[in-house]
Formats: sequence, structure tokens, C-alpha cells
Amino acid sequence: MPQDMTGVRHAVVVLIRDGDEMLFIERAKTDSYPGYWSGITGSMEPGETQQQACIREAMEEAGLSVKPARKIFESMTRRAHFLLHWWECELAGSREVKPQQSEVGDWRWLRPADAAGLALMFSDTRYFLQDVYPLLGPR
Repeated sequence: MPQDMTGVRHAVVVLIRDGDEMLFIERAKTDSYPGYWSGITGSMEPGETQQQACIREAMEEAGLSVKPARKIFESMTRRAHFLLHWWECELAGSREVKPQQSEVGDWRWLRPADAAGLALMFSDTRYFLQDVYPLLGPR
């Protein structure tokens, strides 16, 4: 797993858009933080770019082909385990989710404003949806 000079590990948050909706996944019972809702997330592999990590994670977790459109945010996880690179991605194929059951318990296509109401959500995801995403300009 890539680390920078300070030892911080890097991961991506894959925000897959389809029209005015975004894909949100619920972490599986067997995954870390079961029941939490977020975009697709995953650690970057050695030598992998952020865009490549987005494409790989979307396919692995949801069976979706995506095209990274723009990096829109960056944040450190609460316990400083990961530096998260938030990417808005467009569907490059079908919107039919084929979840990896060991990582995805459920999924929903929701408008970002509606997703903020999901009960279990990481604080950085909730902050992003409520305070960052509404301020972003058009794609």
C-alpha cells in the first residue's frame, strides 16, 4: 500500500454519478465498519495512480466500469490512518450494480442531498455531502 514520506497511507473515495444520482454502498457485515454508508472506497496499490485506483475499486466492489472525471476533495481520516482522495466518476457502462458480497451489504442510487439522511455514515462523508459537495461548481 503506498505511503508518502510521512508514512500516511493513501486511499480513494469513488463517487459514481449517473445524472443527478450518486451510488452509495453499505459496508458488508464482514467488512470493517459494517453497516456504514459511503461511496466506494479503497486503498491505493503500489505504483497505482488515483484514477487507476478508482477504476479498479469500482469494478471490484460494484462491478461497474467508470471514468474518473475530476478530483473534488481531499481529507484525512479521523484517526489519520488514510489520506482520502475524493473523485467524481462517470459511468462508462451499465448502471447495474454487481456487488462484491464480502464488501458491499447493500447499495442505493440517491441524490447526494438525500444520502445525507442515511443513519450510519462516516463523519467525513457526512461533512462532504453537507458542506463541500453543495459548493462545487458544475461538472
